[in-house]
Amino acid sequence: MKKPLVSVVMPARNAAATIGDSILSLQAQDLSEIEIILVDHGSIDATGKLMSEAAAKDPRIRVFPCEGTFVEAVNLAWERSTADLVARMDSDDVAYPARLSSQVRFLQGDPDLDACCTQVRIPKRGSETGEIIPADGGYSRYESWVNSVITARDISAQRFIDSPIPNPTMMIKRRVLESLGGYHDPPWAEDYDFWLRFLEEGYRIGKVPLPLLDWYDSPHRSTRTVPRYEQNQFQRAKAHFLSRIESLRLHGVMIWGAGPIGKQMAGLLNNEGITVHRFIEVNRKKIGNKIGGVEVVDCTDPGNLPTRPVLLSAVGNSAARERIRKEIAAIGRVEGEDFFCVA
Repeated sequence: MKKPLVSVVMPARNAAATIGDSILSLQAQDLSEIEIILVDHGSIDATGKLMSEAAAKDPRIRVFPCEGTFVEAVNLAWERSTADLVARMDSDDVAYPARLSSQVRFLQGDPDLDACCTQVRIPKRGSETGEIIPADGGYSRYESWVNSVITARDISAQRFIDSPIPNPTMMIKRRVLESLGGYHDPPWAEDYDFWLRFLEEGYRIGKVPLPLLDWYDSPHRSTRTVPRYEQNQFQRAKAHFLSRIESLRLHGVMIWGAGPIGKQMAGLLNNEGITVHRFIEVNRKKIGNKIGGVEVVDCTDPGNLPTRPVLLSAVGNSAARERIRKEIAAIGRVEGEDFFCVA
C-alpha cells in the first residue's frame, strides 16, 4: 500500500453524537492520499462501533482502543500513523473539503515552517436542541483574535495572550513531533503545553489565512468540563514558560497593568522564581501604591521604563492592549523579545 501523504489522527471518547460528521468531513477531503487514525478512548457509548463501521467501508481508516489517559490516547494515535505529515482532528469538529490540501500546499510553499494551522469558525451547539448558532461571548472574541494572528512571528510573539494555534487544525512534520516527544501530561492543557514547548525550541508555525474548520463549542466541550482547561491553569502554564525565557530569569519583569491579571501573573511568576520589579499604571488612583511590596509607578514617566527588565503587558481588554503596544513600540521594545503581552 502506498504511503499516505498525510495522517489524520483523532482520539475520541463518548462522541457518538458528533463523530460521524467529523469522519465524513475527512472522507470528503479533496486530498485522497491520507490515512485516518481513530482511537477510541474508553468510550461507553457507540463511538467505538461507529469507528469500526467507518473502517469497514474505508481502507484508509484504522481504529485502535486506548484505556489509558487522554494524553496516552493522543500519543497512541500519532505513533500508529505512518505519514511524514501528521494532522490533528477532534471528534466534534468538521473540516472543510480543502483543509488538508491547503495545508500541504502551505507547508510546501515555505520550507522554513515546521507546522501549520488554519483559521477557524467557532459555532455553538445549543444545549437542549443541538441547534447551531454563531459563537458568542468569550468564544466570539477568541475567534476574532485567533484568526488575526497569522504569521509565524506573530504566533510566537503573542503566545502568552492565549493559544494562537487552534489545535484541531494543526499539521506538523513528523520529525518535529518526534523530537518533542509528542504530548506531555502537565497540570494544564496538554495542547497549549505542546505548542509552548514547540515555540520555545524555536520551531516555526504559520497559519493558512482561510477558515477551514468548524471548531464547535458546546456545553460538553472539554474546555468547559475538565479542570486542566480552566483559566487558572492556563495562567500557570503562561507563567511557567515565561519563567524559562533567559532574559526573564536574568533580569526579571516589569508588569504594565496592576489589575487582576497583572496581580495574578506577578504571584505566579514569583512562584517560578522571577522577580517583579514594578507595576506600571495609567490609573492615577493606583500610582504610588504597593502590591505585595512592589511599587506601582506612572507609565507616563520615561524613567519608569528602563531598557531592562522585560516588560509584560497584563491586561485583558484588547483595545487597552493595543494602546499599550503602541506606547511600548515607541520606546523601542520588540514584542516577543523584550516585551510580551499576557491576558
